[in-house]
Amino acid sequence: MRDFDLFLTFILISCVEIAAQIIIVFVGGAAFTVTRIGGREWGISLALGVVAIPWGVIIRLLPNGPFEAFFKFIRLMGKPEILPTTKPDKEGWSGAISMVRDNLGTFANIRGGRLRSSSFVLKSRSARLPQDDQMRM
Repeated sequence: MRDFDLFLTFILISCVEIAAQIIIVFVGGAAFTVTRIGGREWGISLALGVVAIPWGVIIRLLPNGPFEAFFKFIRLMGKPEILPTTKPDKEGWSGAISMVRDNLGTFANIRGGRLRSSSFVLKSRSARLPQDDQMRM
């Protein structure tokens, strides 16, 4: 019974999306910068939408083996021995982090090094510098 409830929820959400799109086209044309389409275009859109779901189901039900053999026969699929065989780095996150660190170091060298943020940070109003105290006296 749980699957049926999920199916009904999917149908309900799909109907709400369809209704919202129709309202946007007919009511909110100027706000959403859309133009109305004629009955012919609506029919084409609905026909394509209705056909897409069963067509997808049919494609997924077809066995892969015969199609794979046919695609190899007509040379649509490449030979597996010429595909790259290198495996990703086995170090995991540490390898990825070191690669990012190296790339950032390269960019820093190209830009001329990292700028110190302390020279650009403005001091708060409550903070007083020793030079300011001497200038007020």
